[in-house]
Amino acid sequence: MSVRNTILRHKLIINKLRHRPLSWPEIDQMLQYESTFIGDDFHTISQRQFQRDIDDIRVLYRISIESDRSKKQYFIQHDTEESERALDAFDIFNLMRLGDNGSKKIVFEQRKPRGTEYLGDIVQAIHNDLVLYFDYRKYYETEVEHRRLFPILLKEVRNRWYVIGQDLDKDSLRIFPLDRILALEVVKAGKFRALKVDPETLFEHSFGIILPREDQQIEEVILSYSAFQGKYIRSLPLHHTQEILADNEEELRVKLNIYITHDFVMELLSVGAEVSVIAPQSLADRMKEEYRKSLHRQS
Repeated sequence: MSVRNTILRHKLIINKLRHRPLSWPEIDQMLQYESTFIGDDFHTISQRQFQRDIDDIRVLYRISIESDRSKKQYFIQHDTEESERALDAFDIFNLMRLGDNGSKKIVFEQRKPRGTEYLGDIVQAIHNDLVLYFDYRKYYETEVEHRRLFPILLKEVRNRWYVIGQDLDKDSLRIFPLDRILALEVVKAGKFRALKVDPETLFEHSFGIILPREDQQIEEVILSYSAFQGKYIRSLPLHHTQEILADNEEELRVKLNIYITHDFVMELLSVGAEVSVIAPQSLADRMKEEYRKSLHRQS
């Protein structure tokens, strides 16, 4: 059976099971039906081959197809962030394939992130406790620096990837955007004293990629959005701690427990008059000062 047939079959299986559970007879019937339109012999696969497809889909797409033995049905679990991200990636992959076929009706963002070629090496280093040697250039400097980093985690923020780890020369936690890395090498780690860092909680109360100061405290932030902007904030929360306090024709009022960092302030400023800060007063004052400086630059 050709690779093309296998990929098409995987796509059909995933797209059907993500909507509702199916038994093996229903899956077999679906593949036979689809083969009449596509012209491929999907109906020739056995249930044993389908089990191999399940294993391949888990490895290739990181999408897990589970079975309910009591109902004799197969289904895709949707209750974890990882499974949702895997399905999102699968959708985007198939959309990009359509775009490559010459379609002018699918428009992708032209600002493509750089540095993604290092993702595989960095993941390998994290899993195997290896060290990264790389050349790095800051956004506002021309000089190239040579860095040694014990990587702890990767984080994506606004279509840009960052590696977070222990800088072995400065013995401190550092964050590096991958698009500023010029060359990278993975090497065995020598002897060093590793920092105690929990990757699961490192950014738990951060908005984006900026870590708080050592003495900074988590603050309760209350924001009032216009009813119009509130629709977006409701569908795509600012932070996982977001709690809705009021939702009516006048406003959407939410509460967050978060570190107030520069990127969080910039996010609030980006929607202008659509949001007002109820608490804390220090954040409201900071927003006013940023608006004042902006008006001064325009004059």
